[in-house]
Amino acid sequence: MMKKTLIAGSMALLFIAVCFVPASALPVQSNEDALQEATLLETFMEKVEAIAAESTTFNAFAEKLQNLCLSTEFGKHPVIREIIVRILQNLLRERDFVIGGINVGDLLGKLIKKHQPSFFVISFGAYTRLNPRKENSIDRFKERLSLWRYTDAAKLLKGRTLILERHPFGVHQKLQGPQLGLMRGFKGIYLDIESKLTGNSYVFFIGRVSRIRAFDLTPLK
Repeated sequence: MMKKTLIAGSMALLFIAVCFVPASALPVQSNEDALQEATLLETFMEKVEAIAAESTTFNAFAEKLQNLCLSTEFGKHPVIREIIVRILQNLLRERDFVIGGINVGDLLGKLIKKHQPSFFVISFGAYTRLNPRKENSIDRFKERLSLWRYTDAAKLLKGRTLILERHPFGVHQKLQGPQLGLMRGFKGIYLDIESKLTGNSYVFFIGRVSRIRAFDLTPLK
């Protein structure tokens, strides 16, 4: 009986000791990690915007974006790798087919353009999760009216949105910083993901949309 009591007491003392281990002895994510992650995301989006500006067709843009994603430049952080994987998945569905030298996507786009505009959107922003139990989520379709909003609460990363008109191809709108957006008929990938490296949470979505409008909220700060 005495032996069991001693063992139980020892375990209790061990538990108390663990609870009082200094925080410095536990893994702590540095500000350098968070800054590097945010900087890579910003740089990636800047390159995406540059690709969009120099492309003349959606297929050309998609090919250059695919090459950018396949480069090793942005694979240093798990959360960025996750975003890149989702971009590549979406591009596989969006790339147009060429039959007999005719680009079917461009041909259909010209016919559809007369009745319904078609846009392509890439957007991301950062926020602080208030619910620690919230899990990462991946949605593929948000066809009804959807809304997004980025504030300036995340000091390291400003929200960015790039809206491309598919036919004729061109940059329709781009925003950086606090913003409010609405879209309808979105078909693509929507991510709500937390970085295991830095603890930052990001919203990222990419896909085709029939109606979309974004508003700059900077003057309202």
